[in-house]
Amino acid sequence: MGLQSEIKDAVNWEAPTVGLESSLREVIQKLVARNVSALVVKTDDTVVGLVTEYDLIDIISNQKDFDKTRVSEFLSPCELITEHRTKLSPCAQLDESQSVENAIKVLDAAGTHNLLVSGETDKDVGIASIRDLLKLLI
Repeated sequence: MGLQSEIKDAVNWEAPTVGLESSLREVIQKLVARNVSALVVKTDDTVVGLVTEYDLIDIISNQKDFDKTRVSEFLSPCELITEHRTKLSPCAQLDESQSVENAIKVLDAAGTHNLLVSGETDKDVGIASIRDLLKLLI
C-alpha cells in the first residue's frame, strides 16, 4: 500500500450507470439507493461522463424540476485533463494500472473528487473516489 499502489484496488467496478435522458429524480434515487457519490453516464455502451453529488448542487439550488431535468443538462463530460483546470468539475479518467499518486494529481488538476477508471477491456469501467484512493495509503 502507498502512493505507488495501482488504483485498480480502489475502483468500484459495479458503479451504477444512467443515460443522458435519465431524470434528476432518477439520479438522486440511484445515488441514495446505491450509497455512492457518482454515477457513470453512458450512451449505448459508450461512457460520456459522470454525474456526481457536486453536479447536483447547482441544479437543485436553482429549483429545477426533478422529473423534467435530464442528465444531459448537468453531467460532467469526459475530457482531457491537463495541468490547468478547464472547468470546475470535469470527468477525469485514468487506466486501472496508474498509481495512487498520479490519480491524486489528476483529481487535483481536475478539481473533482471522483475518477473514471478504465479496466483491462473496453467494457470495464468503474469509479474511484478520493476516499477510495486514500484507503490505499494506509
